Amino acid sequence: MSFRTGTALAVSAAFGAMLLGLAALGASSLGIASLRVLGFTSLGVGGLLAAFVRWRRERHDVDGEALAQLAMARAELDRSNPTAAGWAASKAVAAAGTSRTRNQALTTLAWAALGQGYPERAKMALDRIQPHALDVYCFAAVECARGRTELAIQALEVARTFGTLTSDGAKLLVDCYVSTHGIERAVLAALENRKVLGAANCEQVLTAARLAGADDAAVRLASVLRNETTALPPVISAHAG
Repeated sequence: MSFRTGTALAVSAAFGAMLLGLAALGASSLGIASLRVLGFTSLGVGGLLAAFVRWRRERHDVDGEALAQLAMARAELDRSNPTAAGWAASKAVAAAGTSRTRNQALTTLAWAALGQGYPERAKMALDRIQPHALDVYCFAAVECARGRTELAIQALEVARTFGTLTSDGAKLLVDCYVSTHGIERAVLAALENRKVLGAANCEQVLTAARLAGADDAAVRLASVLRNETTALPPVISAHAG
């Protein structure tokens, strides 16, 4: 949802709540006392929504330039142009008026530095982020690139424990286990995170295990994937019956 659309909806909701509140209070003055609470409640909700709209507009005004630069940086990353992404992300960091936007810009700056092959520069960007806003996947990717694979594994395992591990994070976790503990441990990681990884990525791990000669691990993974596939309910044709 765009900023303008979200703001327009919030304004409409606030206006509607206030109108409802005024109508309910008017009805209560005619003897329908039960509508008095509804009237005050609706006016209160309308006031809160109006305050939210003001805050949203102020935040957008403060971060307008930074958000535009951040969008440009992310687009350049998608186009595999980390140098241009780094320039735009740096401008977004400098222009950011709120900590949330600044943290997002610093994360993007770290990705851009990684894409350029500068893991230490990426680490410096992450060090400027408030700890609670740290992107665990980005942190793990940076630490892995710095040769601190065990720390990357620990971070991704914490994310898995809290249910916040993404598909990309799970793929990185498998790669980290391959490089530090071998293909058998990587297959176990794929088993543990197969729902997040998805079938296609699990098949890639299975192929890698077979090529590496890890037959027992490959058989186990293949068996689990096969059983889960056959356990799915059959697809009923729309023309059946």
